[in-house]
Amino acid sequence: MGYRTDNFGRGQALENDKTTTGARCIASITDSTEFGRRILRVGDKTTPCPKCGRKGVIVSGEERVTFHGVPVAVHGSKVHCDCPPGSNRVIAPAGQWLGRGRDPVDVAREQHAARLAAEKQAEENRREEERERNRVFAKSCLRGDGCNDAGDEREPHTNFADMAFFLAMPASDPATDSDTPQHAQTARKKKPEDIPRPKKRSALYRWWNGNQEEMDYQAAVAAATAATRAQTATAGASLLELISGRALTYGTWAVRGAAGLGEIAAAGAGAPVAGLLVGMMPGRLNDGEQDFIDRMRLAQMREAPSRVRYTWENDSRGNPVPHGWHTPPGRDSVRVRKMEYDSRVQAYTFTTEEEPRVTIVWTPDRTDEKTPLNTGSAAGATEPGCC
Repeated sequence: MGYRTDNFGRGQALENDKTTTGARCIASITDSTEFGRRILRVGDKTTPCPKCGRKGVIVSGEERVTFHGVPVAVHGSKVHCDCPPGSNRVIAPAGQWLGRGRDPVDVAREQHAARLAAEKQAEENRREEERERNRVFAKSCLRGDGCNDAGDEREPHTNFADMAFFLAMPASDPATDSDTPQHAQTARKKKPEDIPRPKKRSALYRWWNGNQEEMDYQAAVAAATAATRAQTATAGASLLELISGRALTYGTWAVRGAAGLGEIAAAGAGAPVAGLLVGMMPGRLNDGEQDFIDRMRLAQMREAPSRVRYTWENDSRGNPVPHGWHTPPGRDSVRVRKMEYDSRVQAYTFTTEEEPRVTIVWTPDRTDEKTPLNTGSAAGATEPGCC
């Protein structure tokens, strides 16, 4: 078996080929065949035409190819019946597969396409696996999607992540307000029971004027409760006041075991903490990027790669100044430590591993055994991660 013979660009017609009206061709010779089927010639007949009901006769062919002196019928040869002239023709395309099963060319083409698709998928999987291996805690927004290379030029720290700079204040000093409402920090140091209840109002009064007094009272009680809890959790600790940047999470931050002001604290778990602290919240600066280590994976790691690290250095006047550094692979690991929830004081704490040990305390505005809640900001509270 093979492909239909090509006669000067048109396929050789064979017995049982169909016509355009649905009739079947009948060969008149018995000694000339192709792939077991007899050759058709001009003058051969067809079965009755399904259109007009009359048997057809092949009336044209390829004059340059003959069998027994008669031109062969080919693809497009005219068939005469009672149908309009030229509407009934032989169908025998050149190069048509006449063997059993599917055309090997089609099979090979599909196999080739499948192989290309498999190679493409394998390459995509390889790139995805490489991306998974190369995810980082933080990188510059100048590096596009899929690129986690370290930079080599000076750029602002805002290219990497939201930053916050804190100053450790004495525990006796009241916390100060920031641009973002943080009730637990700014509430007056009153016991919840010391806050006077609003005057009882009738249902008609509340319907007409609203229930704002009760809502304000509940908010004040919640703030006082949060402040009381924060004072308990941060007893003997230095409160961390946001002095620059943007708050990473909402609530009260404090540090216990810090040395005197003037000593410098570097960001990150395990760093010696004193007067100053810098924090960085990882996130996507370019929409759609999948280059960052997600929070679930980060919680399971002891070290994570980052394309930026920060150190504190003294300037010419001896004042502490934070410096950021690009960190290429091999020099990019930062320790990952998770704050643990302390049910006794209803706060999250973390204690450094090196001596002298320092404990960082975070008290959300409201806390329970399961999840930290909102502090009054439109943005929800986020459990601290690592830096």
